[in-house]
Amino acid sequence: MTPIISIQNVTKRFQSADSAAVLALDNINLDIQKGEFVSLIGPSGCGKSTLLRVIADLIQPTAGTVLVNDKPAAQARKDRDYGMVFQNATLYDWRSIIKNVELPLEIMRFPKPERTRRAREMLKLVELGDFEEKYPWQLSGGMQQRVSIARALAFEPKILLMDEPFGALDEMTRERMNNELLRIWKSIDGMTVIFVTHSIPEAVYLSTRVVVLSPRPGRLSEIIDIPLPQPRSAATRDMDEFFHLSTRVRNALRFGVEN
Repeated sequence: MTPIISIQNVTKRFQSADSAAVLALDNINLDIQKGEFVSLIGPSGCGKSTLLRVIADLIQPTAGTVLVNDKPAAQARKDRDYGMVFQNATLYDWRSIIKNVELPLEIMRFPKPERTRRAREMLKLVELGDFEEKYPWQLSGGMQQRVSIARALAFEPKILLMDEPFGALDEMTRERMNNELLRIWKSIDGMTVIFVTHSIPEAVYLSTRVVVLSPRPGRLSEIIDIPLPQPRSAATRDMDEFFHLSTRVRNALRFGVEN
């Protein structure tokens, strides 16, 4: 099968005028198939977010190539093949919830009836249909992140890029958001998710594969398949296999640090 995302020999160096170059990513090779949920995990500063931004064409690699839907990442960005969710919800306080979700559709010049239809559909998907006339400051942090997911999905991309979207949430809210995200992923046929996280349990719970990166410069330490049954629930976290997979990810992280 042709991968939906193909990362080939990607290296990224950051150069500033007053310091030596910093090697952030070193020769990354990774193929991601349609419908996968892939988490990127590694120690702070290992290049997880940098790799996600290279895929999104927000920054360009120093060397190597990224293909998204069998075309250069820059073209995929122009074609809006993916939506992106950041750690902070980045909503506009002066716009209502529905107007925040409609924003990318406004930029893309969708007719107003179509903008409203899609925004309402996405708010219903994230179970916030009753909050469309509220404002961001009236919602909890978890609800704001659900709005940001709805906004990222409003133009119906089949790829969702997520950069530690739940990192600032408390543990209970984070677990609820994990379940919401899995529900959304499963409800959209063929959706592919690339998810950056520092949390081993979160990576194992959400993913079909976990990609472990070494400390800077980021290199692939190990790619771990997660064959836990779907749908996942609180009982999944109590399974022996969940514990064994979490230990394997932890050991891959430890090995990367020690080497």
